[in-house]
Amino acid sequence: MAHSLIDTHCHLDIIQEQGLAIGEAVSLAKDAGLRKIVQIGIDLPSSEKAIQIADSYSSDSLEIVYTIGCHPTETHEFPKADEILQLAKTRLSDPRFVGIGEIGMDLYHNADQKQAQRDVLSKFLDFSSEYKLPVVIHSRDAFQETWEGLQEYKGRAFGVIHCFTYDFEAAKRFIDLGYYISFSGILAFKNAIEIQEAAKQIPLECILIETDAPFLAPPPFRGKRNDSSKLPHILEKMFSLRSESNEVIESKLLQNSEKFIARKAYYA
Repeated sequence: MAHSLIDTHCHLDIIQEQGLAIGEAVSLAKDAGLRKIVQIGIDLPSSEKAIQIADSYSSDSLEIVYTIGCHPTETHEFPKADEILQLAKTRLSDPRFVGIGEIGMDLYHNADQKQAQRDVLSKFLDFSSEYKLPVVIHSRDAFQETWEGLQEYKGRAFGVIHCFTYDFEAAKRFIDLGYYISFSGILAFKNAIEIQEAAKQIPLECILIETDAPFLAPPPFRGKRNDSSKLPHILEKMFSLRSESNEVIESKLLQNSEKFIARKAYYA
């Protein structure tokens, strides 16, 4: 599978923690035809690490860009939200700094922290709106709460719903707020019928793909450690779902990803 792709959501630091060196993971991604990887920050240490990874492992053949954020399950980091945003402020002129996130709402893990999550989400959305940065949204078992939080910023904030796990109607409502929909390896799971239906029906210009590595490896690697080199398997599943030609799909997904990395909304 020789493709030209961008992994729009990856955790190279966690891949390394799980036993695959960052350099090796990057080499595998190059061999798979990837052009860029978006390294995601989930708290202060990982956001600082994301900057280091982008600086240390980028090359002419594969660039690593990064985000700075505070994951909704990292509640111990919520008191550091201002510090994380201050770090982001110092990186505004860095072209490799492409967005805020991941941030969002997660009621699967931390339902008892719903208000705290919402408060932190608003704080980061305020910042992204002020500086015109896309946001990377994590939403698990929290569609309504996420949508309500984002709806307050309609016309001001934009970004991507990463690792989309809802249905077509939910996707349409997020798109209406100005968000790309990003599909992970879950898209290729046999039981992911609602997610597949969403991928079939939403406008192609709103779609991104990602690995969320080291999590959610697509078949035939399900249950194993994921890495960016598995992204072509997600693309192949997208080919099987969409009515456009494979060439059109691949070209448009690359264009969408470049647009997102350039801090632009799908409608820009």
